[in-house]
Amino acid sequence: MQVKLCKICGKRAARYVCQECGSQVCEVCLDPHMWVCSECYKRLRPEIAVMKPFSWSMPLKLFLLGFLLAFVGIVFVMVAGFFSGGSGGLIWVLPFPPIIFGVGWPYPVWAVVLVVALTALGVVLFVLFRRQARNMK
Repeated sequence: MQVKLCKICGKRAARYVCQECGSQVCEVCLDPHMWVCSECYKRLRPEIAVMKPFSWSMPLKLFLLGFLLAFVGIVFVMVAGFFSGGSGGLIWVLPFPPIIFGVGWPYPVWAVVLVVALTALGVVLFVLFRRQARNMK
């Protein structure tokens, strides 16, 4: 008995029959979900939407602008407290934990460092989650 070769690749044994055109194809050249050969699959499948490059939508721009303005304002308040020799205070940027700084020189510096680190972490997480959500589409 002679083994029939795949009509598409011509390399492997044909074990399946395309449900669209009736060609005898191998397991590599067959789409197992639709039971059609790769050529019919290319013809039948809907055109895949070409993913557009990242665009900055207006809500995203406004969100980032608001976030940046709040961050800059908080840094100004901390720097002013540092130079005026303030007695301490509390900064709470939701969803981050509150930052308490007190009397003395090192507390405002650590508050600035902590706020910058938490903001960088927030931006990194935002970008990663956005990329992950885009890849799931």
